[in-house]
Amino acid sequence: MQAAGVQLVSLFSIVCDLMRDWRNMPGAAEVLPWLDTYFPAYGYVARGHAAAVDNGTIIPGEAGLI
Repeated sequence: MQAAGVQLVSLFSIVCDLMRDWRNMPGAAEVLPWLDTYFPAYGYVARGHAAAVDNGTIIPGEAGLI
């Protein structure tokens, strides 16, 4: 398929492309539990990031990304 010109993408890429804008529905509240179930690696990343935000251990400069 790739030789025929199809661009191969990951599950995470497809979900993010369908969402496009995290401010509209479905938003992070709907998609993160789904990703946690079907793409657990991203669930670990989201939990780690949330814990860092909660306890204030984000690295300097990262606060601008939130």
